[in-house]
Amino acid sequence: MKLRNCFTIVAIYFAVIAATFSLAVIGLRAQSGQATPATASPQPSGSPKGKPFFSLSTNRTYGTNDRARVWVSYQNIDSLDFRVYRVNDPVKFFRQLNDPHQMGEQEKTEVAADYSQQKGPTVLERVSDFKRGIFYSIKNYFRGQLKRESRTVFNEKFRGQGGESDRLPLNFADYASVPLLNSQQIKARWKQPLTPLENEWDNRTISLGKLEPGVYLVEAVNNALRAYTIAVVTDLTMVNKTAPDGSMLVYAVDRKSGEPRPNVKVEIVKGKKTLASGTTDSSGILKTKIEREASKAKPQDSTPREDRDPESVEERTEVGKDNYLILVSSKDQFAISDLEPYYFGWNKIEADGDGEGEGGNDQSIVHYLYTDRPVYRPAQKVYFKGILRKVGENGYTAVNARTVNVTVEDANNGKLFEKEILLTARGTFNGEVEIAGGAPLGYYNISAKAAGGTARGGFEVAEYKKPEYKVTVKASKPFINVGDTAKFTVEAKYFFGSPVTNAEVKYYVYRSRYHHWWWQSEDDGIGKAEGEDDEEGGYGYGNDMVQEGEAKLDANGRLTVDFKVPQPEEKEAFDFTYRLEAQVTDASRREIEGKASFVGTRGNVVANAEPERYVYYKDDAAKIKVRTSNYEGKPVSAKITLRFLERKWEKVTNADAYRGYEYKMRETELSTADVTTSAQGEASYDYKVPITGSVTIETIVNENGKKIRSQGGYLWVADRSEKWEDFAYRDD
Repeated sequence: MKLRNCFTIVAIYFAVIAATFSLAVIGLRAQSGQATPATASPQPSGSPKGKPFFSLSTNRTYGTNDRARVWVSYQNIDSLDFRVYRVNDPVKFFRQLNDPHQMGEQEKTEVAADYSQQKGPTVLERVSDFKRGIFYSIKNYFRGQLKRESRTVFNEKFRGQGGESDRLPLNFADYASVPLLNSQQIKARWKQPLTPLENEWDNRTISLGKLEPGVYLVEAVNNALRAYTIAVVTDLTMVNKTAPDGSMLVYAVDRKSGEPRPNVKVEIVKGKKTLASGTTDSSGILKTKIEREASKAKPQDSTPREDRDPESVEERTEVGKDNYLILVSSKDQFAISDLEPYYFGWNKIEADGDGEGEGGNDQSIVHYLYTDRPVYRPAQKVYFKGILRKVGENGYTAVNARTVNVTVEDANNGKLFEKEILLTARGTFNGEVEIAGGAPLGYYNISAKAAGGTARGGFEVAEYKKPEYKVTVKASKPFINVGDTAKFTVEAKYFFGSPVTNAEVKYYVYRSRYHHWWWQSEDDGIGKAEGEDDEEGGYGYGNDMVQEGEAKLDANGRLTVDFKVPQPEEKEAFDFTYRLEAQVTDASRREIEGKASFVGTRGNVVANAEPERYVYYKDDAAKIKVRTSNYEGKPVSAKITLRFLERKWEKVTNADAYRGYEYKMRETELSTADVTTSAQGEASYDYKVPITGSVTIETIVNENGKKIRSQGGYLWVADRSEKWEDFAYRDD
């Protein structure tokens, strides 16, 4: 009896599902006026047509004080399941990638040690897909009965716009159809509701929250669709310098303080092979050399290059083949950079391999091909010029060729221009080409064949689209004392005068080190707070995000953001610029940015001390020039204390360090002096240099009993025998 009741319940359950599914299909047929079964769910009004699609990307490296974010582009997707995994070995992870800028399905195996690919769906997965299909059919049927305006209001009210507040918990039953890559490495997981976008080019950001230092694989899932991207959180960064002979210098520093990072592991990889490795010294520097790979001789093919089988031609642009990856790591901190071969000066003409032209495949030829501007509009004329040189033992000489065959192709690979141009005795050529009014937009390629090789260049063709409204951001004052509250005003107006009401605003406050400008004139605009025309806001690099938020403009198209200027840390000897960047999105989903900044000041006087020159002998009298002014740049008289400090790097035992020790900087005060600047804000002091080595000058402003430290200049000191301080530790 119990068994019979069980079967009865199951039968009723499937009957209800079938009936509901049939009603949904009938409704869809009635809407479309078709008698045949529907092959696709109805598209929301205003949404891009096509199959469901989404992609993930990141456009920067985040510091440990930032909240990492990813960009998501999508269409016909109403939610995504996010999983964030931490990569245990970032160096190994990036070394196996073909392209560090792209993350695909094949690269997930690094974090999927316990994830096995299945040949086909299991019974549980098929049941899950069946239930999901019924659910979406019913949902899409009722969704089609609602006007898009009603859905938009609901989404904006209840779903949010990609912040952490609108996250939903994941249903763990979903893991039956989409397993975790690696349960041991997962750091966060949630369901993110998404509102419909107006077009396929629109996108928005999703916050990952504050993460510990490391490399993270971000996985997004919607039914059978998946996408991946990489987020790097680190306070470690680097500067790379290269030379034509393959020499390379890697300088590792702390991205927040700018201090060098010793004992950082460096690995240089190309084509998944390690070419060089080492560890930075106490100055954060590693010097190495990359040997240029010898080209492999191949039998010549008499078939013209353009007629050959593409699969038989070696493509130099193959992802991961030419690029060099520089991987640096120190404990949990990791940074990556990639270089094209031309950074080493290896911008030789690309060998055609066809043996044509005077000189044959001469790999000692270099080129420079350029246009009179980087971007053009349709119906404009492009002027181009090229320079070819042959590199020999005695330097550059003219190319052994009389003409060069120049071809220009549009963004659709259509041939726009082809002509044989005379090559001058100096190895130069030039020409011009007209762009039609209806020419396709995009990147245009210029190729010039001579001496058995091809020089390449290009330009962009773009069409200007006038914005519909303007966003202005104003700071309450250009200079605001630390501890006080600054007010940013965000305002958006259409160009016909009406305010942009109730528009969404995402704003970010960034901090960067403030450097006072000591050479300004009356026209330098020091002290502007509005920032509409001069794009002020300080430095675009080395910024730390200190605050972010979301809000809406009021009925007058305005928003006020309060920001309390943080007190500086005790060891900090400089002021900071604070910049607010506001992204305003109106009802048409068009996004316009505005920004403004101010300087958070620790006092009223700025001081600087610089030596007359930077290199002295021991016991010389170094003339120190002292200057003082207010923050607007007006000279003022002030009492200043000069501190002269000796800086040395000392070896310190550290069991956690790469070699069991590390170098730390030690400062020793050599002397101090008090000076008072004149009404013109100037003073001079003669300092007798007592040591050899590095001497740093620090200024201290005595203002109402408060001592405000600032960094000044520095000088290098040698003895009379031209001997510098002992750098023997560099060889450790």
